[in-house]
Amino acid sequence: MILVRYVLKELIGPFLASLFGITFLFVVDFLVKILDNVLSKGLPTSTVLEIFALNLAWMLSLSIPMAVLVASLMTFGRMSGDQEITAVKAAGISPLSLMRPVLLVALLLSVLMVVFNNWVLPEANHRSVELMNAVSRKKPHVFVDAGRLITQFPGVQLWVNRIDPVSGTLYGIQIFEMEKKGAPRIVYADSATMDYVDNGATLMLRLRSGETHLVDPDDADNYFRIRFFSQDLAMQNVDDRLERRSRSYRSDREMPVEMMWDVVTDARAKYDTAAVQAKSRRLPTLARIREYAVGDSVLPADASGVPMSDSLQFVQGLRKIRVQEAASLRATERAWGRMEGELKRAAQYMVEIHKKFSTAFACFIFVLIGAPLGIMARKGGIGTGILYSLAFFVIYWICLIGGENLADRLIVSPELAMWISNVIIGIIGILLTRAMIRDRFSGNSKVLRFFKIVGKYTGVIYCIRAAGWLFGKLKKRFG
Repeated sequence: MILVRYVLKELIGPFLASLFGITFLFVVDFLVKILDNVLSKGLPTSTVLEIFALNLAWMLSLSIPMAVLVASLMTFGRMSGDQEITAVKAAGISPLSLMRPVLLVALLLSVLMVVFNNWVLPEANHRSVELMNAVSRKKPHVFVDAGRLITQFPGVQLWVNRIDPVSGTLYGIQIFEMEKKGAPRIVYADSATMDYVDNGATLMLRLRSGETHLVDPDDADNYFRIRFFSQDLAMQNVDDRLERRSRSYRSDREMPVEMMWDVVTDARAKYDTAAVQAKSRRLPTLARIREYAVGDSVLPADASGVPMSDSLQFVQGLRKIRVQEAASLRATERAWGRMEGELKRAAQYMVEIHKKFSTAFACFIFVLIGAPLGIMARKGGIGTGILYSLAFFVIYWICLIGGENLADRLIVSPELAMWISNVIIGIIGILLTRAMIRDRFSGNSKVLRFFKIVGKYTGVIYCIRAAGWLFGKLKKRFG
């Protein structure tokens, strides 16, 4: 019991230090990107601190698993470097006995992270979006950036390809008006200007040369495309006050598992409905077109002596088939698009459900890696912990982010996409732990020499670049 308390006590310091350091990197990146826009609003200090506190939730959800890996590496590395591991072995105690309390604590931390990811994080993200929407209504044009989807406007999402720095004219505009029922109304425009009307209460987008695309909410087979030379789009509820408004809509990162599962169930039900409708409508139409292509409907039975190219009825029949084929093809493509959209929506939310559990369980997986590598390193310096940790961070998060992209495109299942990183790191950790128990490696093992060579030729600059790229991807995916 004394040995257990000693190991846990030695783990607390590196864990808190690494948690502070990793979170600090996320905070700096967040402040650099958002502080200028926030300060330009003239907000009180309490509101700025609230923005920071709400965004601290997603930072902790990422930094805690990372801190577990760094802490286990540094703790067991220091104990191995001070020959404490050797003394424990000489006393007849397996190094696995030192890992057990750490694994139990990591398992408990994983359970707490599941609760945090399912209840605290979605609510913090939801309140953060509400607050940022309120902030954006003070001067929403500050948030309009080229090449980025703007979601601060209530009920409207905006995309701009280019902004003229002199005149402020927007070019390559795509506007998605989120309707309560049915698909969103999409507006494309070559250019637009922004003006304030109603004493600053409304932001008016004056669109030029574009098209409006919309689907009939009552009948999805009806699709409309309307061209216009000029059109005004009013953004309501825009004023100079920080007025908070509750949002009934929640994105996938603002929902607990229960709400996301309802969305998945609804998407699967709509997919089944669309599949049944496609079979009942499209298949009979295709069969009817096939009947036109044979028999008397195209060429009379007694017209065998008449050349087919000279038959007026034959030409009219082919024209009729061609028109119906084109209409049926468009309707079939729309039906498949609805079915595929529902599949992608279900996959997107299933990815988020599994992500809440897989990232939390990473705390346990990282201990399986950190403890054996720390003993192999025999030195628990900060540089050693950063080197090894960064390598496995990149492997883990690349697998996670890549798997999410593949799952969203229906290439792999959400379960495989979100758990493959845990499986890969877990297998490596089990093999290293097994070798540690059998005492098959030392401080000069081949595995350790491999990591030293990689670290030698990689260098600090490459580590910094990799860390910056990784933090940017993580913030984009989870923030």
